[in-house]
Amino acid sequence: MGKILVYHERAAKECVRELAKWGITQAVGAQSQAEALAVLEDVEIIFGWNIPQDVFAKAPSLRWVQLMGAGVDDIVLSRQLPPQVILTRIVGQFGLAIAEYVFAYLLYHYKHIELLRAQQQSQIWKKKRLPLLAGKTLAVAGLGSIGEEIIRLGRAFGMRILGLSKTGSKRELVDEHFFDRDWPLFVEQADILVITLPHTSETFHVVNQRVFAAMKSTAVIVNVGRGAVIDEVELIRFLEQNKESMAILDVFETEPLAPEHQFWKMKNVLITPHLSGPSSIAEVSQFFSENFTRYQNGQPLLGTVPHGSEY
Repeated sequence: MGKILVYHERAAKECVRELAKWGITQAVGAQSQAEALAVLEDVEIIFGWNIPQDVFAKAPSLRWVQLMGAGVDDIVLSRQLPPQVILTRIVGQFGLAIAEYVFAYLLYHYKHIELLRAQQQSQIWKKKRLPLLAGKTLAVAGLGSIGEEIIRLGRAFGMRILGLSKTGSKRELVDEHFFDRDWPLFVEQADILVITLPHTSETFHVVNQRVFAAMKSTAVIVNVGRGAVIDEVELIRFLEQNKESMAILDVFETEPLAPEHQFWKMKNVLITPHLSGPSSIAEVSQFFSENFTRYQNGQPLLGTVPHGSEY
């Protein structure tokens, strides 16, 4: 068979070494577009992160692209991947880490940790009521593996769970289910909205003025999906008009977030640099090795993005 091109701007060599531990020795690394273009002629598989998309059409033997992350929006929406090429993404690795991130920041917000820390530094002894997560309504948009883990932790905290999905699958996980046409009804009950949705042509700015108008003035909005799902202009307007609301944002429409972006200076916004779902080279290499065995045996690949689908 042909070669495997491993593309990563910083860790291609490390990844090649990891694959060798799994008996995969036909991998070559590239850390730049120029390095990738130099070896494309007999490349059958590309395994990578932030792959330059113009390489796809220049790889005549390309059969399969395995991404090192869960998101596929940049490749699918650009439509530069030839239709005969299989596209797969990492699945099942990020749910627990992202769920822990969500609840770490929810506790940080509701337990007033920032305020109490400031009081400590100023030697101020002043009590503050600390609200419970128990009894609050948690609305989870997207019921994939990440949404499932968030729901699991929400149950442990004694929360009421709402869920929104396109197909209605996994509706048994939640206390009340909504379809993607029902956003205003979905959010109007929510104390907390957690967004785990991918960026597709259907989800672009789906959380918009119509949705914000239906939300509680004290709502907490957490985005661990994709930044483009939220209309950031309308989110800023909602946060400015509702000072008791809060946005916890790990993803943004444009990354990295520009230094002049208004979010940086807003007191009711918590920003993290797209780190809620970390992955290691060792973990993604193991996932690839398992899929590579399936590929060699003619079995269905894990994380396959169906043709015509955007996630």
